[in-house]
Amino acid sequence: MPKYLNQIKILKEINKSTITSNKFLVKKEGNIKVYYAPFDYVNSKAKIMIVGITPGLQQMLQSFQVINDGKSLKEVKDLSSFKGSMRTSLIKYLDELEVNKKLKIKSCESLFNKNSKYLHTTSLVKYPVFDQGKNYSGANILKKKILIEFIEKNFLKELKILKKAIIIPLGNTVSSTIEYLNNKYDLKLACFLKGFPHPSGANARKNIQFKENKMTMIKLLKKNK
Repeated sequence: MPKYLNQIKILKEINKSTITSNKFLVKKEGNIKVYYAPFDYVNSKAKIMIVGITPGLQQMLQSFQVINDGKSLKEVKDLSSFKGSMRTSLIKYLDELEVNKKLKIKSCESLFNKNSKYLHTTSLVKYPVFDQGKNYSGANILKKKILIEFIEKNFLKELKILKKAIIIPLGNTVSSTIEYLNNKYDLKLACFLKGFPHPSGANARKNIQFKENKMTMIKLLKKNK
């Protein structure tokens, strides 16, 4: 999306008002608006793919700043993905599942720095989505025409490229959407860890959900060669 990138590079101020102006509006339908953000990089050689619902406002702000500072699309992913306590919980769960041993690394913490070559982070909708001006929660995503069309046009391509990777869906909405695509398009995903919890601090049940699904996920990982 060169035209959007050029617009980002010349922004004098980066705030909610400037990045959600009409020049970055990609699609809209009713209260749903999809804006461009520079999350286009795909690591096609990744061994693990972590999937969220959609980037939020804070990720969007960070991504614009990275490009405005003259950095690359790859660096956007490296610097804007799963910050703070969410990343801490995510690393903890992945190491408990021994994904680190599967990748022959000391800890999955290194996926976010020196071993980023193994990681692809993405979202069902790779661009930020707002519902009535607020971060979209993912509610009824498969019933929203504007979003399912976007998912089938864009995310599905990433899923096909990386169908042999370990796929980590962050939460039930992502799990059910990937399961829908896997069944509809007969993708035969090699290692899809359905039931992985969203690691957000707002998810009070994340530790319970992880414990409930831990053994099933470990078995799936062991089957994957």
